[in-house]
Amino acid sequence: MFLVYRVNWLKAKARWNRWEEELSLVQHEMGWTIGWFKYQEEKWHQQWNEAMKSGHQPYAYRQVLVWKAFVMEAEEKFKDKLLIITWDCLSGITIQ
Repeated sequence: MFLVYRVNWLKAKARWNRWEEELSLVQHEMGWTIGWFKYQEEKWHQQWNEAMKSGHQPYAYRQVLVWKAFVMEAEEKFKDKLLIITWDCLSGITIQ
């Protein structure tokens, strides 16, 4: 009978480990998503600065606003769930 409990405990532990791994991945994906939105905003801001034709500049500026809105909305929705990973040369990696 003890063996049955042990097997069930091992299965539950494996499920818990998979859940923790999935949670960590989702939290990292949230950070990557915000990073992608910021990258797109910066890219379109550069396009806006370099635009020469009259129609290109307003389009690029509109894209800047769209990606900026994505950044702001994602940061607002993810603020309590996001992992913040920073690197300090003295203490190494810290996760908040």
